[in-house]
Amino acid sequence: MPLETYRSPQVTGADAATRSALGGRPLHPDRNLGGYLTPPPTLLTTLDSIGAFTKSRHTPSAQERAPVSAIRIRVAGVRGVDSASRARVNAVAARIHDTFPHLRVDVTVGSSPAPQTVALAGGLTVRENWTAKGVALRILRAVDTKSAVLFALVLVVCGLFLTQAALASVRSRRTEIGTLRCTGWSAAEVLRLILGELAVVGLAAGALGVLFAYVLGALLGLSHSLAKAALVLPVALLLALAAGLLPAWRATRISPLDAVTPPVAPARRAVPVRSIAGLAQRDLLRARGRTLLGAAGLALAVAAFTVLLSVTFAFRGEVAGSLLGDAVVARARTADYLSVTLTLLLGAAGAVDVLVMSQRERATDLAVLRATGWTTRELARLTLYEGLGLALLGSLTGAAAGLATVLALGEGVLSGHLLPVAAAAVTAVLVSTDLVCAALTVPIRTLTRIAPLRVLTAD
Repeated sequence: MPLETYRSPQVTGADAATRSALGGRPLHPDRNLGGYLTPPPTLLTTLDSIGAFTKSRHTPSAQERAPVSAIRIRVAGVRGVDSASRARVNAVAARIHDTFPHLRVDVTVGSSPAPQTVALAGGLTVRENWTAKGVALRILRAVDTKSAVLFALVLVVCGLFLTQAALASVRSRRTEIGTLRCTGWSAAEVLRLILGELAVVGLAAGALGVLFAYVLGALLGLSHSLAKAALVLPVALLLALAAGLLPAWRATRISPLDAVTPPVAPARRAVPVRSIAGLAQRDLLRARGRTLLGAAGLALAVAAFTVLLSVTFAFRGEVAGSLLGDAVVARARTADYLSVTLTLLLGAAGAVDVLVMSQRERATDLAVLRATGWTTRELARLTLYEGLGLALLGSLTGAAAGLATVLALGEGVLSGHLLPVAAAAVTAVLVSTDLVCAALTVPIRTLTRIAPLRVLTAD
């Protein structure tokens, strides 16, 4: 694309014959509208000034009905051809293309004259300064990286949820696994047993996912096919197997005699507990690995939610910057909110699942507390405090990670936006904590069904 929009084109002869035909002078445009060179525009004006030229005519013309031939847009915050500036320009170009798909959008940031040799009629060749565009609208053809990251985050949280469920299954089947080992099963066979069960779960979930993806694509009018939807099946299978590697490996580490013997925790230094909140803290610290696993899923969800809310509140739905040196454009879309909502629900469900498993393992302890005078209300407070501690651990960690992500977007991005970004982090913490507390109604209701006599007799 020649630069003749802003200056008169300069065309010179590319060989001796052409230079001789031009008399040693460059070729300039003339008044011939059908000539090779087009003169530059006579006038460049602003949109607000168009009416001064078109409305002054007595007879409306085609020029008045469509006076604009091209619009040049200057993007704020562009300081050169650095990655952040190019990301800002691409974001604006993508927004224009989404709003007006029929318009042609050219990105000229980073462009420079590039000499081109052109062959003309009569065996003449000339050299012109065309424009080499350094930035194209690849963002319109490529996958939205941010949305892909959010979708992958959903899978990660699902994997964490499945991992802690598999760990609970292995822990509850300790005697069964020990019996198999005592009757001759090898560690490899136990490993294949656990992974085989999880593979069945993954295949069943993948089959449902294929059906759901195909139906949802048809309802939303998306470009879909059964072959594309079938890609969900291997993803679900691999996710289930990856989530079961740690539980299956732990199952193989149990010796046959230890597996059939009731587990006894080693004695530790006694720490006095003087309140229900203190007892809840000790219960969370009793199984640190499981607590951290439950908090990790919630932290990932809160981190993504903090970033999304920051983009929405502080930057009006879109922010461009440089994250660890790479250009990034974050835009808040409906699909992103759906992904983060699903991740939050899975994270909250994982945190509550940790508390449910803890209640099952401490059934005898809870029965002793109930038999020694604790009321259902006090047991409910104990569960609530445990849930709050787990929720705050995950949500505060996630909010800090989300704020660090926003801070890493680059210099000057947070200028004047600190308060909305902080409000987004607080909102993410409150929403996630409320979700966990709302889901705690399930384990709290199970406390009312504790029968101390039956539990203690069985023990």
